Formats: sequence, C-alpha cells, structure tokens
Amino acid sequence: MKFFTHPDGIFEIRIPLDWHYKNDIVGYENKSPFSFELFQNTQGCFQISCFHKSEKKINPNLPKGKFNVNELNFIKTELPDPEFKILLWATVVEDYLFMAKYVCQPTKRNLNTVKKQIKKVEDSLSTLICLSPDRREFAISCDRFEKFNASLAASFDLKYKAIKNRSTIEFIIISANQIDAYLRLCIVFKYQILENSNLFKLDYLYQHEDDRPIFEKKIYSKALEMHIISIEQYNNLYNLYDLRNKVVHRYIITDIKTIELTQIALQYELLCEEIRLILEKIELEQFEKGIGYHGIKDPHREREKNQVNELFSMVNEKHFSKEFYRKL
Repeated sequence: MKFFTHPDGIFEIRIPLDWHYKNDIVGYENKSPFSFELFQNTQGCFQISCFHKSEKKINPNLPKGKFNVNELNFIKTELPDPEFKILLWATVVEDYLFMAKYVCQPTKRNLNTVKKQIKKVEDSLSTLICLSPDRREFAISCDRFEKFNASLAASFDLKYKAIKNRSTIEFIIISANQIDAYLRLCIVFKYQILENSNLFKLDYLYQHEDDRPIFEKKIYSKALEMHIISIEQYNNLYNLYDLRNKVVHRYIITDIKTIELTQIALQYELLCEEIRLILEKIELEQFEKGIGYHGIKDPHREREKNQVNELFSMVNEKHFSKEFYRKL
C-alpha cells in the first residue's frame, strides 16, 4: 500500500497500489471528497472526506477516536439503491468528522472483484490516522518529497523513450530537468545536515501554481554557495543552459546544426552523472552523521519488493498513461 496525505497534513491513509488519486486527473479541487479508483478496469469509486466541526455538524453518537491512532471504529451503513451498491463509513477524531463512501455496480461477472475491492476499502480505512497539529508539517514535507522522487523516477521513462526514438532535443530537456532535480535534492539534504533537521525545505521540491518559482540559475547559484558544486561545474551548467535554450527556442533562427545536438546531449549526460554522484555523497554523509532523511537507513541499501512496487505505483500516477503503466 502507499500513503495518501491530506494537503494540510490533517490525516494520512494507506491506499492500494493499484488505485489512483482521481481528483487531479478529472480536474476536481484537491479537497474533500478525495476520490480513488483502479487505474484500469475500474469497478467502483472510493471517497474519503474530512471536515472540522466548524465546517460540518458532528453527530454525537458516532464513535470517537484520538489523534495519531489507527484502527479507528466506524459506523458502517448501506444506502438502499436498486442499481448501485453504496457503502458508507463514519467516525470522529477529536474535532474532525471522517466520512467514507464506496460506490459500485455489482453484476454476476464482477461480483468477486467487487468483494475484493470492498475488502481493500476496509483495509485502507483501518490505516487512517488523524494527525495532531504538531505532526502535520512533517507529514506534508514527507509527502512532497516522495512525490518529487516519483516524478524524478518517471523522468527516466521519458529519457529512455527519447533514446529509443533518437530524439536528442527531448533527451536534452529531460537531462536538464534531472540535473535540476539532483541539485534540489542536494540542497535540501545539505540544509538538513546544517540545521540537524528531518524537514525538507519545500520551496525547492514543490512549486504550486501560485508560488514564486525558483529557477534553474538560482539553483545553480545556491549549489555553488553551499559548496555542493565547484566553480568549474557551475560554469559548465551555465554554458549548457545557454546551449539548451538555443536548441529549444532558437533552433530555427540560428545556424545551429542538428548534428551538434548529439554532442550537447552527451555533455548533458556526463554532467548529469557528475551531479548524481555528488548527491550520492551527500546522502552517505547524512547516514554517517545520523542526520536527516537518510540518517537512520543506508540510502544505498537493497530495497524490498514492496518498496519498489510502491515507487512504481507512484510513477504510474505521475504518468497516468497506459504507455508507461507498470503492472504490480
């Protein structure tokens, strides 16, 4: 299973790996109800909603739970409907009302599948935790970090496709993205070491539509300032940045030749690997000093199968494309 975290860190819940978060895909707001379905061959929809007592009146007869505790007690009901099966669950934690719903349309052909999905819903609800206010910032921080990692992993699918198709311009653009991502990770991990903290500086890992962006050149300058990269690497980054912009924005109006693109792509790949190795050293520094995200576990340990599948599931969500879908 994988984590879903409320945008404000109010709750966490684990959901099956073959479910995807629906709100982002269909253009719903990122708020209650939070909806989930199977990625393929969907049989029903699971929704969970969370309301503060100031938003919705709480029934005093509902079971009451505490912050930071799972295995909550729910009142379960089924709404009568001639065509659909509609199951409802409700519980209260401190000042928050939680309501969950699963809607499906059982038939003779899908009855076993529907039963399995309902079991998954109940297993998922057993993991629901309403977080106390002091734990929410950390939950949000970890959630954004994991999504950043999944996006970085997904970029390799695009990169390999670019190689297969001999699309050098696409390869250059993706490589530039990966260098930027590696440097951002270097920066947030360095900050964790310097501040002896487990929190991530989210300005470097997530950009909301309304946020003021931190552009690549700012990242290069910050990495140099923090002694993450050398002045030579800094200059190489700037040179490649200018070449990439020439390729992307001025290919037609300049004398740049298509044959030159392969050499630019190679330069990007070599520098990308240099930066990745710098990141590897900073990860090990965290582990050796017992500080930050990698302070407890060796960052280069062999991953268990369930951890790999969790990453693959998040990559599936990032792509939301049959072309790159990985069966789990």
